[in-house]
Amino acid sequence: MKEKLFYKTLTFLLIIFISLNFNLCALFPHTYTQNEKEVENLDSQQFLTIHVIAHTHDDVGWLKNVDQYYYGANNSIQNAGVQYILDSVIVALEQNPERKFVYVEIAFFQRWWDEQDEPTKTLVRSLVARGQLEFINGGWCMNDEATTHHEDIIDQMTEGHEFLQREFGVRPRIGWSIDPFGHASTQATLFAKMGFDAYFFARIDYQDYDLRKKNKQLEFVWRPSQSFGNSVEIWTHSMFDGTYCYAPDMGYESWSDPVQDDPRLFDYNVNLKADEFALEMRKRELAYQTNQIFLAFGCDFQFQNAIINFKNIEKLMSYVNSNKDKYNMEIIYSNPSQYVDAVHQANQAWPIKTDDFFPYADFEHAYWTGYFTSRPSIKGYVRSSANELRSVEKLFSSSPFSWKTNVSQALERIDGLTKAMGVLQHHDAVAGTEKQHVANDYAKRLSMGTSATRPLMIELLTNLLANETVSQKQSKMNAPSLSFCPLLNVSVCPAASNAFTQGKPLAIVAYNPLAWSRNDYYASIPVPFSQVTVYDSNGKVIVSQTLPNPDTGAFNVVFQMYLPPMGYNTYFVMKSTSIEHSAFNSEDMINSFDASDIVITNDFYSLTFSEKTNLLTQVTDLSNKLNTKTIKIEQDFLWYNGSTGNDDSYQTSGAYIFRPNGTNPFTIGKPSLTWFKGPCVQEVRQVWPGNWVSQITRLWTGVQRIEFSAAVGTIPINDGLGKEIITRFTTNLTTNDLFYTDSEAEEMQERRRDYRPTWNLTVNEPVAGNYYPINAAAFIRDQQFDSQLTIVTDRSCGGGSIKSGQLEVMLHRRLLVDDFRGVGEPLNETEQIRTTQFVHINNQSNSSNLLRTSMLLNNNAPILTFGSVDSGLINDWINNYQLQFNPLVKDLPANVHLMTFKPLANGEILLRLHNIYAVGEDAQLSKSVSIDLSNLFKNLIPLTITEVSITNNQILSKIERLQWKTIDNKNKDTSKKLGDNSIPLAGSIVQLDPMQIRTFRIRYF
Repeated sequence: MKEKLFYKTLTFLLIIFISLNFNLCALFPHTYTQNEKEVENLDSQQFLTIHVIAHTHDDVGWLKNVDQYYYGANNSIQNAGVQYILDSVIVALEQNPERKFVYVEIAFFQRWWDEQDEPTKTLVRSLVARGQLEFINGGWCMNDEATTHHEDIIDQMTEGHEFLQREFGVRPRIGWSIDPFGHASTQATLFAKMGFDAYFFARIDYQDYDLRKKNKQLEFVWRPSQSFGNSVEIWTHSMFDGTYCYAPDMGYESWSDPVQDDPRLFDYNVNLKADEFALEMRKRELAYQTNQIFLAFGCDFQFQNAIINFKNIEKLMSYVNSNKDKYNMEIIYSNPSQYVDAVHQANQAWPIKTDDFFPYADFEHAYWTGYFTSRPSIKGYVRSSANELRSVEKLFSSSPFSWKTNVSQALERIDGLTKAMGVLQHHDAVAGTEKQHVANDYAKRLSMGTSATRPLMIELLTNLLANETVSQKQSKMNAPSLSFCPLLNVSVCPAASNAFTQGKPLAIVAYNPLAWSRNDYYASIPVPFSQVTVYDSNGKVIVSQTLPNPDTGAFNVVFQMYLPPMGYNTYFVMKSTSIEHSAFNSEDMINSFDASDIVITNDFYSLTFSEKTNLLTQVTDLSNKLNTKTIKIEQDFLWYNGSTGNDDSYQTSGAYIFRPNGTNPFTIGKPSLTWFKGPCVQEVRQVWPGNWVSQITRLWTGVQRIEFSAAVGTIPINDGLGKEIITRFTTNLTTNDLFYTDSEAEEMQERRRDYRPTWNLTVNEPVAGNYYPINAAAFIRDQQFDSQLTIVTDRSCGGGSIKSGQLEVMLHRRLLVDDFRGVGEPLNETEQIRTTQFVHINNQSNSSNLLRTSMLLNNNAPILTFGSVDSGLINDWINNYQLQFNPLVKDLPANVHLMTFKPLANGEILLRLHNIYAVGEDAQLSKSVSIDLSNLFKNLIPLTITEVSITNNQILSKIERLQWKTIDNKNKDTSKKLGDNSIPLAGSIVQLDPMQIRTFRIRYF
């Protein structure tokens, strides 16, 4: 035991030492096997071309925040300063025209670019034009692929691509995703749609890597989408040994001895280094199919002193290239585009990959499935901020008064949140794998972004309410004063409190960012009294219901809102003066047990809660009155104890890694239960022992879903145990070990427990190894019983089906030790989170419709603003203000989502439309649909329409991508480029095929 403890301690100290300067995950990413004898006995005389790819990987926040990384501050944590990297590289490239370098993270580059004088900018432009400096990937950051939403990915890539097109007239050709911890099918699809020729990454499961290396399949063609088929296939390179960092003994800037090529020196070593280098390259030859060898030359925040790296590699390069007879290889400066072109010329037939690369493990007890859930508060904040960003973009673009105001100032406000959201897509940001002080910085950036856009949102709504710009105001009434209530989810709304304290009605202006009318949304507003009346925008009393507020001890009034597509509606709440018109008071209901089960119902579901366990036990689907179905289902909260290491492995559970102690989670105990029934909602409230987990289960009148709203935290650790909290649904459905999860909120992926489609899985972590990312939805189904259980989440998380008939989702994590992947601190998350899941239990034919619609409804909530009716008379608002705004001619079809309607600096508007159904999901809605772009908006008639790439950096018709032979199509003519296969616009008519996103620049003015 002492010896084991000694080695664990030694390992820990080594990790801490190295992680001060490097991303440990990059240096020791895998425990892949090496077979030296294979290399030593290699008879191959194949001539090799070694492509040296000089690069730096610059995390947009991780151990330090983004500002500290840029300026080189706080170097006691990590020695890293991006401004010095770019300064140094540019000088080194100018010194030698043969040198090449690639750069990725535009969040850093644009900051550096804005500080440069014109001569420096002219120099950099010439380096780009000569191919010495290549931008690859080109997004604002290198986004995560498990916890990001496809709309956010597209936005952050667009931000970077537009900058590169504007400043350099270039578009990236290469997808470069070298550090994310697993790879999504949707990411590959998006890269293809961006016009990329290839996709490079480093991290794949150690078992998958070993097999691919053995079979020379580390390069392949990925065909990631069933809906798009061959049209989005993309050639893919998985890096040797799973690392994007230097080959052994080539980290000249940091740890390796210099190359000494002066024979007069006692320490002359270039011959030995060349021999070692050649041996290393022959190892790589065994893993790849062509004689072109890719050599990553760089690592995290490297090239701060670029000349050290360039000078040493050039000495090695000169020696090897002068001794080609001995080594049978040459070394060249290259970049990924040049490497891809060289490989393409080999005209090989490549193996095919059709599934994704989740989950990822770097050795047998280390599944990187914890970060799917880590820091759920940040994950939720990202999702709600995305909704606010797109809402203000859409409202600005569709408002008839926006373009008469200070447009540049408005765009500047929007730009701040856009860039903050771009930073948050980074693979150590929304992923939750950053240090705590960095997480705080990320949250601050989102707060600053929304603090800038909310006043703009209020200004836009105020102008629309007044039906003209403030400067043109002719009415005797002042423009209404509105405000946000950002803490409404915890029943805190200062605007409501102020109005009620002054005895005035509260006005609520609710904006719907979706291009569909909504009647599924019920507002819940904190009120200080139980007797209130709610009026619509016509002054008509509407049905409402008050419930006791579990947070404040006061009340909430709930009522149904009817919201126009991409428009707003107005409602009023005031203290009731008439019992007849008062909201239904749920407190008048008897809400305790009478020794029988509790049943709550609406038109679509009946839910039964056991009086013995106080848990949900049964759900009946009432949607088909002629064929109702009942399933047994128990929903409960449980927790896994995070491992702190054991005899099998030192591996712990931490920010990255999920490793529970055992396969059976612990129960929290029997919850208390109360229930309320009324005309708007029937709900059951549960509180688990310790008061750190509670839940409200709701059935809203007329709404086809079950809503589970949970509050989790602060997770207690006074027992010395780290905890990973799950909600689990256990049913009597026969699911045959299958379950399904979304890929970045796009196509659903079939999962099978203890199984991988492309290799024989050795199971060593039966829980963590069966967890997958859930960005928006997951489901299980019983085909024989024709029933499906679907969960739609409001943020990214992890989950799985550990037993047939079960579906569990991890909601929160708090752990006591680091997991040795470089972050260097425990995931000690103390925040309480509030999360809402939409759940459906239906037959399979109707489930896709509910899933796809709910994914958008749950992540695009109405934006509520509040104001006081100062006169005390709601008729003053009704008579003087425009209380409804509906800019669309009509609702878009049920399978079309208006994803983006964003103002551009040149006066155009960027429009994206998305067919949200995949091929074969729904008998009717998984079909192509046509939209007339000239008939979308009532007051916006297009003058010009230009279809562009998904990231708005080129005309769509100009996209050309390399084609590749595959093992199922060896006769393909790869000399021809592959263009976009979208059906061209017919005037203003656009056709959207299943899963298709089409992007347009439109000028209306």
